[in-house]
Amino acid sequence: MTADVDRVAELSVTDIRRLNRDLRILIATNGTMTRMLTALANEEIVVDIVKQQIHDVAPELPELEGSAMGRVLQRDILLRGRTSGNAFVAAESLIAIDLLPRAIMTSLTETDRPIGEVMASSHIETFKEEAKVWTGKVPRWLAHDEYEISPTETVARRYRVIAGGQPVMIITEYVLKTVFDDTSKNKFVTASKQAESRNNGM
Repeated sequence: MTADVDRVAELSVTDIRRLNRDLRILIATNGTMTRMLTALANEEIVVDIVKQQIHDVAPELPELEGSAMGRVLQRDILLRGRTSGNAFVAAESLIAIDLLPRAIMTSLTETDRPIGEVMASSHIETFKEEAKVWTGKVPRWLAHDEYEISPTETVARRYRVIAGGQPVMIITEYVLKTVFDDTSKNKFVTASKQAESRNNGM
């Protein structure tokens, strides 16, 4: 994760209201992204871990000014539909290793559980700050052939997670915009209805 993200324009509240319903829900959610995606996509969501590594020092970000996170785990992932294989969201996380219980770090580094689920099960009291929202390009690590994604434009948000009065995570989520446009949704609904009709012998 770097400070020079490819932002085209930061979105105002009015701009966000112009997005389609699913995008507005995902941008506004204060719960776990995985659970919300499961409801919207109507399929189980799985975590595809693209890259994980530990840094001795956190990268320079405006959100970290005046904060000392110590060592950080950088986790780059895709949230995909288990059945469709569609990549719905790309996410980059910086997690303060030295400020969280070891059990959380073990779960994040040794399993593919979503961060939101790991934190919820830990019962640690956290607070998500208001997110910055913008439109821009997909993160550069998705340029790798194995993870190449067709949409080039995303709606993204970045927010800090606070615990014990200090930031313990910085999370950037890129919603792959074309997955949730009206045309894609109509095609998905039509295909689902056709399959349902065949299964019912109609």
